[in-house]
Amino acid sequence: MNMIKSEFYKLKKTKVFYICLLACVALAVFSVILAGAIQAGVLVRGVEEASEAAEPLTGVSLLEQTLGLDFLPTIIAIFVSVFVAGEFVNGAMKNYVSKGYNRVGTYLSKFLVCGAAVMTMYIVNITLACTIGSMIWGFDPTGLATAGSIAAMVLSEGLLLLAYTSVFVLLAMWLRSNGASVAVNICVVSLFSTVLMLTAFITGDSITLANYWISGNVSALATIAPESGAVLQGVIVGFCYLIGGTVIGSLLFKKQDIK
Repeated sequence: MNMIKSEFYKLKKTKVFYICLLACVALAVFSVILAGAIQAGVLVRGVEEASEAAEPLTGVSLLEQTLGLDFLPTIIAIFVSVFVAGEFVNGAMKNYVSKGYNRVGTYLSKFLVCGAAVMTMYIVNITLACTIGSMIWGFDPTGLATAGSIAAMVLSEGLLLLAYTSVFVLLAMWLRSNGASVAVNICVVSLFSTVLMLTAFITGDSITLANYWISGNVSALATIAPESGAVLQGVIVGFCYLIGGTVIGSLLFKKQDIK
């Protein structure tokens, strides 16, 4: 508990957390502006054609669009990379190890605080996007959404973001460099799923490997009407990466040579 309290204290003093939090606010506002611009036909040819082709905007539809984008995971990747790897850069992690702090406890406290920060960013982002969208277009005028479908979407996406966090912490602890951690974790968000799809295409494998990676499930669950079995698959994938990343990261850090 002392380790966790210490990590929360450092979080409150860390500028990158507040910068990323502001980025989440800006992202929510940008999503509203972008969705409204597309709906109005500003970004596509022909205002009339765009209005006919586009689905009606609502607070719920804006929430779906926001959750389906890679922007939030990218912001989270940057935050976790800087917050975790910075401990190696400024020498704090070496002090922990030299004083005999339990390494597994140190790793878990770092992950738990990162998870709390990530959930804060997530809640701020989706709450603001949904609220602004609802104020402009209404929350759900068509009545398509239910409390259960919205809860399933929000909770499953939150789980997948925690799974991302587990992977980001693992890589940041392993790389021990701000620059390398940021670069690799951003690639994990933006490029890894593409590599998996290309691999499956080249090898002609009937199994879509991207379905077993986090980002593929983030896209699949960013809707109030997911395909049959998508929620169960997303939950299983989320827990596998969440637990697996934490266990592997703890074991690696326990054996890691800290200089």
